[in-house]
Amino acid sequence: MGSPKFAWMSSTEIPSIAGPWVVAGSAPARAALAPLLEARRALQPVVELAGGVEAFLAAPARHLPAGTAAVLIVGPRRRSPARMLPGLFLPDSEGRRVPVGWLPDLGDGLAVYARAAARVVARPRAIGPVVILGQWEDRFLRVGLRTARWFEKHDTAGVLAFHWTADRILRMDMLAGLADTAPGLALYYGHGRPRGWAGYHGVRLEHFEDPWPEPIGALLALCCENASRLRTGMSFAEALALRGVFAGGLAAVRPTLHEHNRRLGPDLCEALTAQPVATLAELVLALPPADWARTPYRFIGDPAAPLAGASGAAERAACVFAPAPDDPLPPWEELPA
Repeated sequence: MGSPKFAWMSSTEIPSIAGPWVVAGSAPARAALAPLLEARRALQPVVELAGGVEAFLAAPARHLPAGTAAVLIVGPRRRSPARMLPGLFLPDSEGRRVPVGWLPDLGDGLAVYARAAARVVARPRAIGPVVILGQWEDRFLRVGLRTARWFEKHDTAGVLAFHWTADRILRMDMLAGLADTAPGLALYYGHGRPRGWAGYHGVRLEHFEDPWPEPIGALLALCCENASRLRTGMSFAEALALRGVFAGGLAAVRPTLHEHNRRLGPDLCEALTAQPVATLAELVLALPPADWARTPYRFIGDPAAPLAGASGAAERAACVFAPAPDDPLPPWEELPA
């Protein structure tokens, strides 16, 4: 039984995971996405929209089939998600909110993304594990700890969470843990910039392995400007998607308010354990529409990405050494080599 906090939503407001999945973009872009389209066709109808992306965005309700589950727009490489997407959602012909994601039209990068996202889509629909990331600053550590404790108190939901904030783990170990674990959901709390994160003494695209070994299901960067192109040719969130780091992302195109993120992150995690949600879009839609009004956040990549980790992700995450500063250390012989 879901939490009363999230009981506002009727079943008709949640797009069916089996509803049509729509991709809009040029023919070469859709060809580059072939692995993802094939994986999607194994689950649901796939609708390919040709023609100008701008024309589609001018009147999306004309083009979206009833019951559309999600839309992925592949737009001109020089256009930004801030300029192209009006928000997290588009209206369909029945006036429902349809999640819409963005990728820039970069052929090689699209092919890398498509192969990674297809692997996530093909995973069993078990949710998690969740990895909590965050900057070493009191206000971010508090929201990360609140998030972790929520999962500790609600472990009967079957969603495991691991606490890897910067007071517990170094940047290289955090990134190695993400690469080895491939969790279903990763959340970052802290300062963000168009080129990366301020936490862990700075995290940039070049710190991520290339090629990235196994994709994260969804990455939520609850910080400023990770999807902004301010003084950069490609935003951090877009670049991570095109490297195959995640299948679906949530990132901001402009500065955000810490007070909003402080409530938003734990609310999303509460929604994850309060009612059945299997995808990034379903998780975001579990919060009331008022939480996303005039939001700076945009979906990067597939909004319908499953919140599913790779096989054995939880077992591998449990082996990552990330103790709290005041945790008693294990005997020397039990420490990782």
